[in-house]
Amino acid sequence: MVDSMFVKKIATVTLAFSLVQPVFAQAAPMILTQQSVAEMVLKQGLRTKEVNIEFQQSRLAPAQVLAAYDWNLEVATGYQYNKQASLLNNSTATYVPEYESYLTTASLAKKLVTGTSIKLTLERTTQDFESDSAVTNGPPARQSWDRAGLLIEQSLLKNSFGYSDRALVNSANLTFKANEISRADNLEQVVLDSIQAFWNTYVAQENFKQAVNSRDRYKTLVDAVRRKTSLGYSNPGDLPQVQAEFEGQEQTAKRNSVEYLRNLENLATLLNLPPQTEIKLQISTNIAPVPKLESKKVEDRRRIRAQKLRVDAATEGLSAAKSDSYPAVDFVGNVYTTGQGDNADDSYSDMVGGDRPGYYAGVRLRYNFGSDIQNETIINRKLTKELEEVRLNRATLEAQDQDAQYERAAQASYAVAISAEKQKQFREKAQQELNRSYTQGRTDIQALIIAMNAFFQSEVAYVRALGDYAISLNQWAAHRDELIPDDETSANK
Repeated sequence: MVDSMFVKKIATVTLAFSLVQPVFAQAAPMILTQQSVAEMVLKQGLRTKEVNIEFQQSRLAPAQVLAAYDWNLEVATGYQYNKQASLLNNSTATYVPEYESYLTTASLAKKLVTGTSIKLTLERTTQDFESDSAVTNGPPARQSWDRAGLLIEQSLLKNSFGYSDRALVNSANLTFKANEISRADNLEQVVLDSIQAFWNTYVAQENFKQAVNSRDRYKTLVDAVRRKTSLGYSNPGDLPQVQAEFEGQEQTAKRNSVEYLRNLENLATLLNLPPQTEIKLQISTNIAPVPKLESKKVEDRRRIRAQKLRVDAATEGLSAAKSDSYPAVDFVGNVYTTGQGDNADDSYSDMVGGDRPGYYAGVRLRYNFGSDIQNETIINRKLTKELEEVRLNRATLEAQDQDAQYERAAQASYAVAISAEKQKQFREKAQQELNRSYTQGRTDIQALIIAMNAFFQSEVAYVRALGDYAISLNQWAAHRDELIPDDETSANK
């Protein structure tokens, strides 16, 4: 049997591991209230970190879409040696020329959301030529050749003037904004869960205390009945009955102690507290009435706003799919200038002089067919849009229903808490009167046992009612997006 003084000490101190280890000198206990738990879980909770990291991961999607419009710089340079067999028909001479070439190319390309692609190119080739000495009128021993050009492509049908590109960018941005709003909802759920854990722990703590107190009351009654039995004043079976009830309370105290420690450990883990942190829970026993709140538009709720953005994103995705289903008809224009000389300077001067230009303008058609992927993509995007619209309609209807449901739940919980408080007072009074009556020999022991057990159950029910009322108020606030206002969620990114 656990020493009674040791158990009493545990019942009055909310020390997480006091049942399984000696009590050492420690710092002052950490006092936790409902408010401090909510603030702490937002500041250092591991689930809060998970929510924030998951949100930060969603930044990649719009960045990947915008990556298609990056500037692309490409530079290549190299050396080439060539001694391939060839024929030169001046008289009947046959020879094997040797080439040593230095090739350098550079390009800068960019795609615009107008469906336009621009590419600037610069090329230089420097070539050293060696041939059979019998060959006359051959090329110079060294030559340089330069070329600079501008290539422009414009989408005319598929992705007409960037219609699909802009739709995809808009879809990615809308999805990101929806994720940002959903992050606030997820953080609110983390806070709500932490408050639930706080009250579960407090209820478990009080249940344990009440179980210990009830056991002590039965211990006192056992001693009293034993004295009456030794004096011959008790009825037959009185002592075994109260001894059995005492053992039952002993079992309840042990079970409640395990439940209390489990909840305390879960709360400490949720708040990311150091191991073996001494915790003391503090609440206000004042049962405040249900507040009168002004009605709030359903469309202003974060959940609805986020879902509307997802519908808009799906609509943009469908528009992009429809635009991409057409054949690709592009205008292609190319203008360039070239230069040639015995050295690089001469070649460059010749190129920038503009005496050797080249132009090209045309239309290009591309179309893939056979798999019917275009139609299937459109169907898929339509279904995605319909799915998001169904979710929006469902969320709107649920929000309208839950407005009244959460308010009714809060009012009912308040009424239950008030009633439970009165019930506890009545049960206590009945137990006290029956205890005096039994001491005077005017009441059967069974009536006293029933009253004592009922009083214990009323103590447990009262504490649970307090927790249920507090949780229902917070659930109502969370439904109205008032547990964590938007400005607070932005500060916890």
